[in-house]
Amino acid sequence: MKTSIASAISLILGLGVGWYFEHHRAEREKTEMVQQMVEGGETADRERAVRAVRAIQSIQSGDTQKAVQLLSTPVAHYYTLYTEPGTTDEKRAQTRAAIEQLAKTNQIVAARIAELSSNMQARTP
Repeated sequence: MKTSIASAISLILGLGVGWYFEHHRAEREKTEMVQQMVEGGETADRERAVRAVRAIQSIQSGDTQKAVQLLSTPVAHYYTLYTEPGTTDEKRAQTRAAIEQLAKTNQIVAARIAELSSNMQARTP
């Protein structure tokens, strides 16, 4: 009888201790993942800010072509990744139409889109 009670108590204590440590490990992992997401978002925001600063500096110095080149990269990147023809997503379709309209009047943007599109097609097996 004493052995059964001792075994049951040991089992319950073991389960409790195991749950406690696993729960805290999972919480630490979740915190680390959230931190990585925040840092990744900050990195992307920093890259956009640096690109915008350089574009503004180019505009202020009168070098608008350089500004357009800087700004055409994220436009072309979005276009090649997220706006496939015939999309049913209204926002993507509107963005695609706006980018296509810009590319009709801006050779730098059109060339950057063509370059990124061909690079993506070359990577696709």
